[in-house]
Amino acid sequence: MDKPAGYGILTHERETYWSTRLNSPARAFSVKISTITHATEDPEKVAQAIRNLSPGETSLGFIMNRAKGHHGNEIATSVLTIRNAKNAERFLKNIWGGLSQLDRTDVSSSLASRTDSAGTMFLRIDKQDALKGRIRLENTDPIKIEISFRTEPSKRNELMDNIRRTLEEIQD
Repeated sequence: MDKPAGYGILTHERETYWSTRLNSPARAFSVKISTITHATEDPEKVAQAIRNLSPGETSLGFIMNRAKGHHGNEIATSVLTIRNAKNAERFLKNIWGGLSQLDRTDVSSSLASRTDSAGTMFLRIDKQDALKGRIRLENTDPIKIEISFRTEPSKRNELMDNIRRTLEEIQD
């Protein structure tokens, strides 16, 4: 398999794909991962589910805030932020590579409603599946992911197309 000039090979457990990091129209530069831990959940298992989404990251520091719920139950919110562009791109590739083709199609077709005007894409990942090392979209009690993209200033009006092309390059 010959690789085109300017491309690199990325591997994931189940597949190999080409990366055009330098040529991508939109690049991930930061990630925010957050979730709520209910009183009935084991906080360490929730933390492990988040760690499973970003294998290879050794310095995952969580910010955890505790509060009382409406009925007096304890609720903790956990937030992890990745501010390094290289690590954000690696995280994006891991998440995108772990999603099923059906979930990828869902994200791609609903990209406009999943992305704000600043270029942040929002995903919700199943917490239980993440604990098992699987990545699947889910809206109920999810791990919330915000991936911020940087794009060329002249192409801001083409933001959705740029993000979509970046995601397509990951799966090619």
